[in-house]
Amino acid sequence: MRAAIFGASGGLAKALAHALLEHAWQVDLVTRKANLAKIQDEFNGDGMAVHVVERAYAEFTSSHDFDAYFFPQALFAPKPLIEMSDAEIAREIEVGFLDVIQAARKLLAAHPAKQDARRDYCFVGSTSAYAGFKNTSVYCAVKHGLLGFVRAMNDEYAQTGTRFWLFSMGTMDTSMGRKLVEQDPSSFLNPKEVAERMVDAIASRSNLFEPEVILRRRTIRFREK
Repeated sequence: MRAAIFGASGGLAKALAHALLEHAWQVDLVTRKANLAKIQDEFNGDGMAVHVVERAYAEFTSSHDFDAYFFPQALFAPKPLIEMSDAEIAREIEVGFLDVIQAARKLLAAHPAKQDARRDYCFVGSTSAYAGFKNTSVYCAVKHGLLGFVRAMNDEYAQTGTRFWLFSMGTMDTSMGRKLVEQDPSSFLNPKEVAERMVDAIASRSNLFEPEVILRRRTIRFREK
């Protein structure tokens, strides 16, 4: 089995790569040129293929027909909407939503779905796909958009072996999660545990299919003021 992970320099992406390797998958990493050094430092000697794009992940091309694709990339810069510039809004939507959909479209067109061949498109949502939180309006809009996209694509490909997942989790202990400075990171989700749940879900050969997986935090703690 072989998987491609986009946005491979992120905390969850790295955890996914390790989880897949532990399940004896081959892993290809897709990263922007600016993040290449981070990938090389993390996975030096693991023998994984690394694909570099200049700006957009929709630039990625491969003749290989992967069994699974993971799209964890997103931008997260919590602040009130009125403090965001038009450029910041556009970039957050481009990275977390537009580029993701365009990359998926390109892959679907290059590797047509078959009824008897399973292929998984795994998108990373957030509990923000089901609720709204202050100071994260654009991020919430992006994740709500991914939820609608996954639901529509599962209907569009219902008679094939191609499946679309949305894995939505609470705040993880990553560099992105730690931007929530008012929260106690001891209550953040462990990205390794999240990645293992994701890989277990798609690796199962059962006919069970849970297209929307929500992993919430049982306890949320805040820093003392």
